[in-house]
Amino acid sequence: MKIVDLKTDNRKDNNNVGRAIPVFGWRAEGTERNIRQKSYRLQVWKTESPEEILAEPFPVWDSGTVCSSSMANIPYEGKTLDSGSRYRWRVECALDYEDGEKNTTEEAWFETGLFSMDDWKGCFIGETEDHVYHLYRKAFTCERKVKKARLYVCGLGHFECWLNGKRVSDHVLEPGWADYDKTCFYTAYDVAGQLENGKNALLIKLGDGMFNVPGGRYVYFPRTYGKCKLLLQLELLFEDGTTERVVTDSSWKMTPSPIRFCCIYGGEDYDGRLWKEEYLSGDFEEDDRWEPVVCVEPPKGKLTAMPIEPLKVKKTYFPIRVEQIVPGVWLYDLGTNFSGWARIHIHTDGNRAGAKIVLKPGEILDETGRVSQKVTGESYAWTYILNGEKEQEFAPDFTYTGFRYVEMTGALPEGQHNPEGMEGTKAEDTDLPVITGLTGEFIYPDAEQAGDFQCSNELFNDIHQIVRQAILSNTKSYFTDCPHREKLGWLEQTHLIGPSIMYNLDVHNLYDKVEGDMADTQWENGLVPDICPEYVTGFGKWHQGFVDSPEWGSACILNPWYVYKRYGDSALLGRYYGNMKRYLDYLGSRTHHEVLHHGLGDWLDIGPCTPHSQNTPVPIVATCIYYYDLKVMKETAELLGKKEDAAEYEARMERVFREYNLQFLDDQTGRYGNGSQTAQAMSLVAGLVPGEMEKKAVQQLKEDIIKRNYAITAGDIGHPFLIAALMKYGLGELLNEMTHITETPGYGYQVVNGATTLTEEWDGPEPGHPHGSQNHLMLGSIEEWFYGGLGGIDIIRQDLPFGEVRIAPQAVKGIDWVKAWGMHPYGPIFVEWVKEDGAVTVNVEIPPNVTARLEGPEGCIKVAGSGRHQYCFAV
Repeated sequence: MKIVDLKTDNRKDNNNVGRAIPVFGWRAEGTERNIRQKSYRLQVWKTESPEEILAEPFPVWDSGTVCSSSMANIPYEGKTLDSGSRYRWRVECALDYEDGEKNTTEEAWFETGLFSMDDWKGCFIGETEDHVYHLYRKAFTCERKVKKARLYVCGLGHFECWLNGKRVSDHVLEPGWADYDKTCFYTAYDVAGQLENGKNALLIKLGDGMFNVPGGRYVYFPRTYGKCKLLLQLELLFEDGTTERVVTDSSWKMTPSPIRFCCIYGGEDYDGRLWKEEYLSGDFEEDDRWEPVVCVEPPKGKLTAMPIEPLKVKKTYFPIRVEQIVPGVWLYDLGTNFSGWARIHIHTDGNRAGAKIVLKPGEILDETGRVSQKVTGESYAWTYILNGEKEQEFAPDFTYTGFRYVEMTGALPEGQHNPEGMEGTKAEDTDLPVITGLTGEFIYPDAEQAGDFQCSNELFNDIHQIVRQAILSNTKSYFTDCPHREKLGWLEQTHLIGPSIMYNLDVHNLYDKVEGDMADTQWENGLVPDICPEYVTGFGKWHQGFVDSPEWGSACILNPWYVYKRYGDSALLGRYYGNMKRYLDYLGSRTHHEVLHHGLGDWLDIGPCTPHSQNTPVPIVATCIYYYDLKVMKETAELLGKKEDAAEYEARMERVFREYNLQFLDDQTGRYGNGSQTAQAMSLVAGLVPGEMEKKAVQQLKEDIIKRNYAITAGDIGHPFLIAALMKYGLGELLNEMTHITETPGYGYQVVNGATTLTEEWDGPEPGHPHGSQNHLMLGSIEEWFYGGLGGIDIIRQDLPFGEVRIAPQAVKGIDWVKAWGMHPYGPIFVEWVKEDGAVTVNVEIPPNVTARLEGPEGCIKVAGSGRHQYCFAV
């Protein structure tokens, strides 16, 4: 038995803690049964290096013995932490288990970031024109042995940094996106191992990212917070106790960057002739190609430590097919739709400097077999201009897209010959550069996997994979709608698909960051606009719901609640309660007789008039969300001890409940509005159905599904509520039938028609007419049923205390076995079940400090503590 996974602010060995009051967490691991934490003791010491466990004899905080089972979200309560400092912490736990008791301890460390602008001693340097980019360099010497070296960088929009010839990390697209007028992130790196005795050199490359989008090729909407800029600070502590700083100032030099065009939406052009490896060396002497840097105005936003896990290249795809589609144009099929970029390795004869290789990525092919960008942005491309080396390599730096195919011109795939009559090639060009390798690099956060699902039904496994692929493709430094056309943070998906996302990834910190985005973007009147950060404005000219739709803005209320339910973290509810309250008051100001009438409604539901809500009246959808907000705010106010607010919200709920049923309920049939799947499901899940009408309302929902031959009609908003309603009322067999359908638009339809990620529209991969984005996560709520229904791991919507879970697998027809696991903050929960001879045998593994209710169709069979358990029920 031991203590593992010590985390500060939900990250192991966190080197950039930006809050003055961090939180701590850990979990127990052991084979003993019924392990429970009886008490803990936390101690924190300030140190100067990893080797020094206790640089000071007395801790800055000693919690003393705390009689509590809590292992997560424990706030620091000691002396004020110093900026830019290392701390070591120790937890000692008293653990009870079936046969005894044990005390165990473990240690970890964290470092604070730079809390104040006074801690930054340099100035911003950067660009003064659009589409002009430089490399920034600083040479310096280290004559003493370095004990500690911390590098802090804010490079806007994105940066890459080298120290003595090596990248300081494998992170990409840093720092994260934000409303740069309010918040600008910086990152921190331990670079002690890269410093050399004597001459050293820092080199920085900048790109625009979301900070500056001036256009020039495809761009969704131009916008700017300023030109590229850089603030850097290297803190050096030597073995003799002395310190030095290297900061950005007028002593830095710059030279033209190999980046000649850079746009997060349009692609990147890179001139390999302008990149010299010698620039990376401390021995390089800058010549007249280098000029003094320009000091520029700082951004408006507050410098803030990057609070989320970094983006990395997490997976590599290799072509499954390479073919020439017209003379000189080669198509690489990477087999799967994903978000990232392509990397090429090139061999030349050494005489090809100035030649161009163009890569055109896309999701789909047109009728001639060429890459089509009609949905994702025409003219997006990566262009590489060759230098004189025989072996070269290229991948873009500061732009990415969603794609499966790459169209390549200007070179030959390895093993191919020059085609005759190749358009645009001179007769003397007999030896084109050779692509010795082209791969696709999939980019998403370096966050821990939080679960997985597999069953005997291969269609369901394929559905799970395309949903998971869409989630990963659209998880960046916020949740994007798509990884190509817009890359925007449309908010509705963050709460509607929140449970599905949280089953697959540990997104605790990312949801905290997204809530901060909403707080930064919230209008003075309380409105939280549909897109956060609000990079695009003016959508109201097409439909005001693109700016103000309750189903979108309500993310600011519902997201912190899901974080609380999933991770046991109430801090977001407390920290953003004022923002949540202001938004709810804004919605209340827009009601007429307690009913909301504005918004997009059930966006992209199924019918002839897409994309606008067509099966369900907008007031039903909007008011259900409003009532759900009121319910969450009432429970939040009670949790935070705000009794007057709780009473007010309860009174408002009663008024909305009464008026909603007066206006929309047919009390003879139990139908709401026109009785659509969305209207029935949202009314039931939100809690707007009177108890005496509940059976009728459920029956109406069942009948609608059956008479449509199990076809889906619900859209972006209604479908997650449809999943939740069918799960709540034990109608897993209906979900089973609906998910099996392949002839009409839905999950099965997408799989059998070749989708490798979830598409924007239910019929997105329509044969012969693919339409909309082929990589969207917003329809991914089926994961909630896979994990919580078939797998039975109910860890988000259940009403049990945080340390308790319900395991209630649904053994539906046609499924012979299921394997699923989900990560509780206290450890992984594993469920496996097999159906044989009319009985289901369930094997469960429960982590320490968790109690599980093991249930069958008739209710609870037994209550179990940690360890392995088996139980059975009849089907």
